[in-house]
Amino acid sequence: MAELTAAQRAALEAARARSAARAEELAATPTQRVRTAAQGLTFGTADEIEAGVRSMATGRPYQEVLDEIRGGIKAYQQTRPGQALAYEIGGAALPALVAAPFTGGTSVPMTLGRMAGIGAMQGGAYAFGTGEGGATERLARVPGGVAGGAVGGAVGGAAVRAMGGALNVLTDSARRLVGRRGSSIVENEIQRLVEQTGRTPDQIADDIINGRILAENETIRASVRRLFAEGGEASRTIRETLERREPQTRTEAMEQIRTYLSDVAEPSALQAQRRGEEAARVAERAAYSRFEGVDAPNEVVKALEDTLRRVPAASKEVAEALQASTGRAPFYTIAEDGAVTFSRPPTIAEAERVRRAVENRASALYREGMGGAGEAVAGAGRELREVIDLSVPELATARGQAAAVRANRDAFENGQRALVGDVNERLMEFSRLTDPAAIQSYRAGLMAALEARSATGSRQSMIRNLANEETKEGMILRAVFPQDQLEDALYALETASRSQAAASGILGQSLTAETLLEGSRQGMGVSASDVLDTLSGSPIAAARVAFQLVRPATRNLSDAERARIAQLLVSENPDLVRRALTDESAMAALQQYISQFVMAATRGATSAGATAGAMPAAPISEATATGLLSQ
Repeated sequence: MAELTAAQRAALEAARARSAARAEELAATPTQRVRTAAQGLTFGTADEIEAGVRSMATGRPYQEVLDEIRGGIKAYQQTRPGQALAYEIGGAALPALVAAPFTGGTSVPMTLGRMAGIGAMQGGAYAFGTGEGGATERLARVPGGVAGGAVGGAVGGAAVRAMGGALNVLTDSARRLVGRRGSSIVENEIQRLVEQTGRTPDQIADDIINGRILAENETIRASVRRLFAEGGEASRTIRETLERREPQTRTEAMEQIRTYLSDVAEPSALQAQRRGEEAARVAERAAYSRFEGVDAPNEVVKALEDTLRRVPAASKEVAEALQASTGRAPFYTIAEDGAVTFSRPPTIAEAERVRRAVENRASALYREGMGGAGEAVAGAGRELREVIDLSVPELATARGQAAAVRANRDAFENGQRALVGDVNERLMEFSRLTDPAAIQSYRAGLMAALEARSATGSRQSMIRNLANEETKEGMILRAVFPQDQLEDALYALETASRSQAAASGILGQSLTAETLLEGSRQGMGVSASDVLDTLSGSPIAAARVAFQLVRPATRNLSDAERARIAQLLVSENPDLVRRALTDESAMAALQQYISQFVMAATRGATSAGATAGAMPAAPISEATATGLLSQ
């Protein structure tokens, strides 16, 4: 080796001297790691807090202690700037990292705007806390701290979130490559099928709790049909369940509807209505029987005489009714000149019969197209009614009760015809009802119509149409059904409709190209999303698909495995299905831990970035404000 020149030896000696001086300087300057980290943790106020505590404990002047602490921190920052910066920023990030195990990754998501907002607040607080002097000097630093904190917080948080996202993607890919999520090929296959539905394990479990099974999900119908077509125990399990559930869910839906449309204590809505009508007729006869044999008041007799003279045609109906019920001739005669003669004093009940006959005659005239005559006869009937009601108010009450019974009967019959004819006319017909009893009768009539259809070959189409809000049946049901209970009824109908569609689509159809393609994917662990991601150019998805295609575990499912899959598909035990769908592997636990850590790290990085951004920006703000004030 050639000897060093004089200049080189001089340069080497100078470097050694600087190194020694630097070493002496470092040795002479105590480290302030804890104090510096505390500054970041407390937004630059740790020095003042410590000075206050030490001043009270030792009796030394506060400012003297504060200057001593700040001098030590500044010397540390000058001799070890990188280390001091790392400790101070680390102190700012510490709260978020410490809180991570307690939040479990469930805190509010850190959007870019939220990062900037948190950074602005923390940067402003840091600028104020690290200022020296009075409130005016400290406040002058705040605008710069806010601006620098917002930028630094957004940059720091976004950077860590991006890195965490990339790490989470890699972990998820590794989890899938290691063996998907389950510990067996059965769980893998169930999880693959559920991925196609787009629902989470908890949502699937909730569906089962509410009466729906996985096999009836339309998205995976091709898979279930393929499994059924392969025969064996799996086929028997699927057939028995779907054949049982089709009538079961339909019955449950009808019972749900009947609960709020009709009397559930009766075998049918029609029987309940007929029983109610018979009871009403008995009550009506009892109410009117009290007026049999009771002489009508004089004012009623005079009004009755006038009415029979004006509407002689009504006397024929009265005569026939009396002859049929009593076998006796009428209690009056009408001469050719219209004069009315009573053979005996008429009773209140007989006067009421005449009033009804007059109203019936008016209705007949209206039907025959003689509106003028009908109006005149109806007027005579109203006049007689007014006199009877004024003289015998108890009869008016009985008549009102009877009228209500007839109105409810008419509403029931209209409800029976609700599914026939123009739907808009039927909707208007129901909307005109205001009496609660009539509304309930209409609902009972609709239920009777539904029960009649459910006993025919159109019961399946009826359930399907009721579940569809765009069909006549669906529109009528949604208008007539009590609105506060409608959601539950529609859910039951949709469940029954799914059961019907599953039974016919799985048990009653031949294999299609879609079904055969689905069979080729069974046991492979390749989902539709994997294929789409691969076609879109994702290298991770391509690697995952390639690995699944060549791995030795790829094989046809055995009969026992298919049977187990079928049991899970038709299971009505939510806990059993949730366990099969829940990711409990070590890789899944790692992925969950990484997700929680990334969220905490993002919050910590936001705080650290806010401190780092406020450090240079606060003095600039302070200098600018001081310059403006000095002019």
